[in-house]
Amino acid sequence: MAITILMIIYTVLALVIGWYFYSHRNRAFLVFHPEDSPTLSRVLKVGGILMMVIGVVAAAATISNNTIFISMTLLVGVIAIMTLQLILVRWFPKG
Repeated sequence: MAITILMIIYTVLALVIGWYFYSHRNRAFLVFHPEDSPTLSRVLKVGGILMMVIGVVAAAATISNNTIFISMTLLVGVIAIMTLQLILVRWFPKG
């Protein structure tokens, strides 16, 4: 029961993060300015779509309640978020 509740929270977070990235690909957010950098805008577009897909897959994993499927989804999601964060560091303001 607890894993189902946690997976629902994870699914919602993945979908929200994905939508946030995708919707901010042409306007400033936090300390980033994708409107000035087409490469950053592309990273946000691809990252947003990827996170929304992971959210949909996480929803399917939650519904199926298959431990292996849930574990694989969590692993892919963690790797995707970590990769996106490491890529975004390139555009972090210096100074």
